[in-house]
Amino acid sequence: MFQNSTTYSNLPIEGKTPSQPSLLVSNGGADHFKYFFQMVKTSAPLVVADVLALIFSILCGWIIASCIGVTGSASAPPVTVFSLVLGLTALFMILGLYSGMGMNPIYEFRQCITGICLLFVFIAATLISTGNGTFVLFTFPVMLFVVPITRSVARSFLAKTDWWGVRCVVFDCQRRVNGLFNGHLKNSTSGLRPVGFVQDDLPISFDEALRPYYLGAVRNAGDAARLMNKQKTFVALVHRYGRPDNKIADFVKTHLAEFSRVIIVPDDERLPSLWAMGQNGGIMIEDKLLQPGAQITKRIADIAISGTALTLGMPLLLLLAAWVKVTSPGPLFFGHERIGRNGRRFKAWKFRSMCVNADEVLEKTLAENPEMREEWEATQKLQNDPRVSSSGRFLRKTSLDELPQLWNVFVGDMSLVGPRPIVANEVEKYDDKFETYLRVTPGITGYWQVSGRNLTTYDKRVELDDYYVRNWSLWFDFYILGRTVKTVLFREGAF
Repeated sequence: MFQNSTTYSNLPIEGKTPSQPSLLVSNGGADHFKYFFQMVKTSAPLVVADVLALIFSILCGWIIASCIGVTGSASAPPVTVFSLVLGLTALFMILGLYSGMGMNPIYEFRQCITGICLLFVFIAATLISTGNGTFVLFTFPVMLFVVPITRSVARSFLAKTDWWGVRCVVFDCQRRVNGLFNGHLKNSTSGLRPVGFVQDDLPISFDEALRPYYLGAVRNAGDAARLMNKQKTFVALVHRYGRPDNKIADFVKTHLAEFSRVIIVPDDERLPSLWAMGQNGGIMIEDKLLQPGAQITKRIADIAISGTALTLGMPLLLLLAAWVKVTSPGPLFFGHERIGRNGRRFKAWKFRSMCVNADEVLEKTLAENPEMREEWEATQKLQNDPRVSSSGRFLRKTSLDELPQLWNVFVGDMSLVGPRPIVANEVEKYDDKFETYLRVTPGITGYWQVSGRNLTTYDKRVELDDYYVRNWSLWFDFYILGRTVKTVLFREGAF
């Protein structure tokens, strides 16, 4: 459910001592007011971030319009600016962007872009027609980038504070306390701050580092939270779809009147839960891979973007090709057979970044270095790979070696976004998830590349690929493309 990896600074992990925020949990008007006040403290910084991002975008749009001498853009009337600020905050509130907590970043990205587009259609169009807001035409594209980025930066900053976010109590009916509780703790950018967990009996594998957060038996959840002097805002439950557990029903029946809200977290991550929604008293789950329109749109986007990039980037491609040829004798390109959609084999092209006898060098290196062999078996990567040439090391760190794969995208072997294409000896690592992998076209970038890349284990890569396929949507692709820019610029996980 949660994707971020920011560490909560007040954990009793690695010798840290948990803080004790003075947030009350007992019932009554005063406590409801405190809950409302904490919600305001959680949402208000996001409102401020959005307004600042909008004002910055307006300034950029006004400067651009003035520089090119567009009629009607000589000034930005205060009433125009105020209308845009009021419109954006109102639309974001309607779209649920100021709840402040527990929102998946991909869903938040979609809602942000939707709100900006609605603002442009319903408000900016009116302003432009009056001749007082022509600069808004140039503000709109700036907003599409600035607003989501500002929100992400704001959440990362706020996650490091103690006062931001709403407190929650965790209950795991499957008794897998370590994974669930730590999962919430590590996702403090979501705005959910676990203060403790309730459990009738602790599992044998219980992590003793979490002992300070144990609040006692489930039946005493309300009293335990009160004694801990915490604000009882949420209770997170785990439930495996298709296997009803009476513990969940009993918990909700007993404690729903005590806690402000309850979140039920699906236990089976292989279900497409990202876009699940309530429908006629149940939960509707869609498989967007079965929607032909979305697939056609994705293919059109692949052709348009890859074709444009190949045309405009030809000077860079020629320059890189010359550098590879001068610094490393051998062919310019390296084509490696990969497994694509429906099991079709194809060659994924790259600028050659290794020496021509790479296989021999690898075999010798793994035979002489047990530690490097262990690293290779775990990730199929080597951080200090002896096969890589001087130019190849730079190309790999900047991901420029993969530019020729734009041709693979253009002809349909690959997509801009998708699971990383695998070779035959990697199939066994996917196990039962291999069938899921075959459902989509592999991509140049993907969820793994923007979630740690080479710094993650191969098992984690398989999980991320599986999650992407089962929760695929065009919005998910747009989110990954946006994150890819940051990943490439900061060379996150690249070696």
